[in-house]
Amino acid sequence: MYKYNPFIMQNIRANTLIIGANNNPINKKVRLNADFSINYKKNSIIICSFIEKQLCLHGKFLRYLRSNGKNHMTDSYVEGIRNERLFTFYFFKFINLKFSIMNKKFLSVILFSALMVGTAGTFVSCKDYDDDIENLQKQIDENAKAIDQINKLISDGSVITGVVKGANGITITLSNGNSYEITNGSNGTNAAVWSIGEDGYWYKDDVKQAYKAVGEKGGDGCYYKPNETTGNFDIYNADGTLKESTNISWKGTGITAVEDGNDVILYNVTKADGTTGSVTISKTNNLRSLVFIPQVYVDGVQGLTYDSYAYKALTLSEKDSKSEKTTAAATSTTINPVVYAEYHVNPANANVNELKDKLSFMVKPNVDYISSRAAASNDFAMTPEFVSFTDGILKVKVNIKGIAATEEKISVFALNVEKENGEDVTSDYATVFKKDLSDLAIADPAAEAAKKGIADKDEHYRTKIAAVDADAYNQKVVWAEGNTEAESKTYCDTIVVYNQSLDLTKCVEAHELACEGGDKIKVADLEKLGLSFAFDVVKNYKVGNPVTDQADFVTLADGVLTPKVYETEGRAAIGRTPIVRVRLMDGENLVKVAYIKVFIADETSAPVTNQYELTIENFKYDCDDAAASKLSTVKDMNVQVYNEIGLSKEQFHATYPYFYDYGANQTPADLGTCEETTDAETQATHVIKWTISKDALWENASKQLTHRVRYYAGENQTGAYVELVLKATVEDIQKSYNVAKADFISNYWDADKTYTKFNVAVPSSTTDADPTHCTFVNDLNSPFTTWAKNSTEGTPGVLKLDKAVTGIEYFFCADDIKNITKIGDINVVFTTDADGTTLYATVGGVKEEIAVINNAGSTAPNTVTYNKNSAIAKQLLNTGAMYTYIGATGRVCDDETKVVTITFDNEDHFQANFIRPVNIAEQAADNFIDAVDFGEKGSFIRLEDLIAPYDWRDRYFSDYANYWGFYGPFTITADVDNAECDLNGVRQAVPVTVELKANTNTTMGSGDDAKTSQYGFITYKNNGTKVSAFNIYVKVTVEYGWGTIKTDFITVPVSSTITNN
Repeated sequence: MYKYNPFIMQNIRANTLIIGANNNPINKKVRLNADFSINYKKNSIIICSFIEKQLCLHGKFLRYLRSNGKNHMTDSYVEGIRNERLFTFYFFKFINLKFSIMNKKFLSVILFSALMVGTAGTFVSCKDYDDDIENLQKQIDENAKAIDQINKLISDGSVITGVVKGANGITITLSNGNSYEITNGSNGTNAAVWSIGEDGYWYKDDVKQAYKAVGEKGGDGCYYKPNETTGNFDIYNADGTLKESTNISWKGTGITAVEDGNDVILYNVTKADGTTGSVTISKTNNLRSLVFIPQVYVDGVQGLTYDSYAYKALTLSEKDSKSEKTTAAATSTTINPVVYAEYHVNPANANVNELKDKLSFMVKPNVDYISSRAAASNDFAMTPEFVSFTDGILKVKVNIKGIAATEEKISVFALNVEKENGEDVTSDYATVFKKDLSDLAIADPAAEAAKKGIADKDEHYRTKIAAVDADAYNQKVVWAEGNTEAESKTYCDTIVVYNQSLDLTKCVEAHELACEGGDKIKVADLEKLGLSFAFDVVKNYKVGNPVTDQADFVTLADGVLTPKVYETEGRAAIGRTPIVRVRLMDGENLVKVAYIKVFIADETSAPVTNQYELTIENFKYDCDDAAASKLSTVKDMNVQVYNEIGLSKEQFHATYPYFYDYGANQTPADLGTCEETTDAETQATHVIKWTISKDALWENASKQLTHRVRYYAGENQTGAYVELVLKATVEDIQKSYNVAKADFISNYWDADKTYTKFNVAVPSSTTDADPTHCTFVNDLNSPFTTWAKNSTEGTPGVLKLDKAVTGIEYFFCADDIKNITKIGDINVVFTTDADGTTLYATVGGVKEEIAVINNAGSTAPNTVTYNKNSAIAKQLLNTGAMYTYIGATGRVCDDETKVVTITFDNEDHFQANFIRPVNIAEQAADNFIDAVDFGEKGSFIRLEDLIAPYDWRDRYFSDYANYWGFYGPFTITADVDNAECDLNGVRQAVPVTVELKANTNTTMGSGDDAKTSQYGFITYKNNGTKVSAFNIYVKVTVEYGWGTIKTDFITVPVSSTITNN
């Protein structure tokens, strides 16, 4: 036994966890420490621990790793999960360090320190912990073995007859008398078995609990159901819907079994892979259900799909001659490919023999369907064929005969299993959808075609041997030759060097028609269709001087074409042009025929791949030029072209002297135009200038553009050529902007910046009383950060987004304003014109123009004007609650076609409140005095003082006399007949003893009490007894330049009866 020093861990100075990349072990000696390494989920995890030599484990563990882990110190190929698990257990057992590695992301460095202080004790030997590790692994292995054995026996016919808590876990007993124990280390003693009793209640270890397990109709009908995630019971209603969760725990720390009528579910089980989770074991192998696993959904119906191909078999006649041709059969042959269907099987340990022996499909070929479909063929049928049953998934091969329904009908099927007792188990129904393949063409694979400079086209091989095939890429006649080597190559489809071979199987695909080329090429799956390619060398194609059969210069075996000179290899094969016949076959049936003509070349001939990429500088959209141009640099040409081809600049341009803008005629695949020119700045020659319009740059922001040019050996695009695919990326153009709240100018918004405030103009001077100056025109940019007055980057005074956004178009948000249906207490419908620049309001069936946005102003580019001539506009304004929603877009480079979207605090609009110009005070600026003589102060109040108006800036008219004219003209009408008071503290109508009258005099009172008014007075007289102070309440109608304000009750104080005292 090793004695444990209670202070030994004080010597542990640091522990560092270093996460490294795959196969990147760290081999580093550190004094007085052990280096531990483990391959954890394909990443090398290096754990360096500074542990004193007194800790015997480091030597023992190193020996373990070296013997079982294949030298973990240097080799990332460790034994795997077993050693990971054992290491984790071992390391945690001694150091109690918890760490996690999340989703393969690398943690750079985790630095930790440990300090352990304890009393004297004894540290058990390393051998005892070896035993712990072996026991843990033994339990894991035994659990996995026991569960596998149980499932196998149940699949073979045994049933579970008992589930009880054992000494070390859960014991499961089968009908054959065998028992199996499922354990979980030391927690096995905390095991529990939950089962449902005959009375419908839960039982724990055969002890009844107070929780119902089976719902019943009537009463509350609730029942309790275990929740695996929370480990607690949930309460469900009788109809199976969740009622509520509880804190009643059913899953303990040990292994827990839940047994119902069909299954035993084991929780907290340590599985074979070292993880802890649940395992479901069916109590019998009785097949309960089959559930179809959908491959597709056809008009909302789950189903499987298959590609059907119909063709008319061809007959080849006058073979190996210039007159060779094909003739199509009169009737079509239909191919139905291999199709598989999969089903979830319940239970997963069902009797596999039942699944193998008596499978059948229940087929309904013509079920009525709401869509437009055609009936199935009379011979339509489906039969299943067992393929496999693994992990609860049954896979069957579906043999389809005839044609499934496609129009007003739908064909559906269900898998049926006849069990040994004669009982049928049937899956859910699914549809089978037949997709008809279009006609096929034998073509060059897209990747190979791209190498030859035809990346954006579908290169169909020629199907006619002695005539031009209009549908083929090569428009030359197969049975013909050119006058020069360069010209002869144009009659060919591909090249093979005389001392090499050509694998023809890599030169062919079957493409579905019609093909649009590029990424849209649809390649048929020949394996599923049961089709295959066959190759023959066409004989009797005799050309040259002397005339020789070109077939004599190649051999063809297993699809590989090899040049030869009769029976030997030699240079005499160079320049020969044999023809290969490609046949697409369905068994013995000939489906399609095409021809590949091959040029046998010298090693120094032009390469088979004659297309090269030339990536140049990025394009950028700006406001300067009508079009953008970029030049290839000397470096671009040398590195990407001359070096790749293996020629010097001089050799290249001597061999291919004729530049041709091939892409200019291939739009839209090739954008812009190209020309060969001289760089005016560097004087470099043979540079390529690529010009692209601004519109094209705008439409292709952040995309990579291509354009093809060619250098030909001969004039007028003749002879061999090299094609360069110019590539450049258009830098991203920001096409949406968000104006954040930080760019909302606080002075123009409410405190929370939820709405901006628009108002009328202010007087031009302290004497300005001209009502025509009181306009309601607001700058729409003013609530936001704008370009400075002297800005040279952006448009001064305009919303500041980006210097490229030179103009803003504001508009009323037509969709959003539909949601505004009430302003104050007025029901209203808002609409706009087509441009969104005119706002209309309909009230009581009357529609009027409310406001207009002008985006072409001179002083201010963007303004909104509220309509002073509209009665409805005034009515809405004087509710004090008038608002609308305004959105905006931006123009890039003042181009109306280049529009960017603008949001405001991530909304597509901002709220603008139109502030009422004038407000009326709630309390009069003067008061009455009871019992004064009529004509004395206190017996009358001016209407101006009654309403005490102030404007939207809280400036009172009493201080600014010109406001009466500026905001006017005013008419003030006091409703004295319906006035109220609060005599005796009770709100009531003014009594008859109190005379309250309106007076249109312009002057009242005399001497110091005299007052004048433009609008009149109201007078007060009490014919009753003396009173204490009270209030009179009067409603007033105020008409002014911006409409009518109908006030609520204005408070007019009345002082108590005046006396000599």
